[in-house]
Amino acid sequence: MNETTEAAGHIVGVHGIGQGRTNEVRLKDDWGNALQRGLTRKYGPHTAVPSLTVPHYTGLYRPAPVGGGRHLGPGDADVRDADEPMDADEEDFVTRALAAYAPGPLPEAGRSPDTLGAPLPYLPDAVTRRLAAADARHGRGAGAKVLVLVRQAYRYLHDEELGRRIREVIRAEIERSGARVLIAHSLGSVIAYDMLRRGELRDPDTHTLITCGSPLGWLTVRRRLPGEAHLSVPEPLHWHNLHADGDPVTGGAGLAHVVTSGSLLDTRVSNGIAAPHDAVRYLSQAALADTVLARTAAS
Repeated sequence: MNETTEAAGHIVGVHGIGQGRTNEVRLKDDWGNALQRGLTRKYGPHTAVPSLTVPHYTGLYRPAPVGGGRHLGPGDADVRDADEPMDADEEDFVTRALAAYAPGPLPEAGRSPDTLGAPLPYLPDAVTRRLAAADARHGRGAGAKVLVLVRQAYRYLHDEELGRRIREVIRAEIERSGARVLIAHSLGSVIAYDMLRRGELRDPDTHTLITCGSPLGWLTVRRRLPGEAHLSVPEPLHWHNLHADGDPVTGGAGLAHVVTSGSLLDTRVSNGIAAPHDAVRYLSQAALADTVLARTAAS
């Protein structure tokens, strides 16, 4: 492509977990640069890159200080999710999610230093054993990585006020920018789909949803969302889902098999072996560039 490609429209990104140590400006730069690499690689250096913003919501996870305690600093929300004790409802949610992620027999009761390292006193034994099973099935450290996602997903789905405030941040940016294209990564795909089911993404105003590394394939997650435990894609929404081999969140599987209404395009991509769930690796994929170019030009 020798001439400059006009890519009209604006994109709003909905980020996932592990963003406590970044901010909106850094996310915009990281996501925008990755998107530019994908478009340039596929269409050449003269391809116009659509504008993009990524509203940052991680700070909403931080609790207010109690009894003179300190405010949590950047990144502490992610740490708090990892080491905070679970109540019975969260334990049930987490064990069900991990059982689906790594089905099969559990290791013997008691913590396994070969798979989990140091003892984890804040985790129930049932969860610890499920983490060991996840490591055995998906590789060392897989369980711990997925646990962070599962616990943040639980907090989003369980805490109605937190969920409302997060959706409000995303919706405000969509309305401010007039965006009709969303790119949602990891937990962000759960948030975007939740907004869709609640009628907070008003079709056809938002007409394209691109999801990457989505945990919506997990029945445990879908059961906590409005509606039945399947995915419904309303017309005229165009939904393109990317899933990567080796991604510990997707297990290398897409979402089309859990769609019972409407249609969804699944695309398998390769993000390498070092960080297959990483957002910027998904964003630099040629398949994503194709959809972005086509759908922003239609905006």
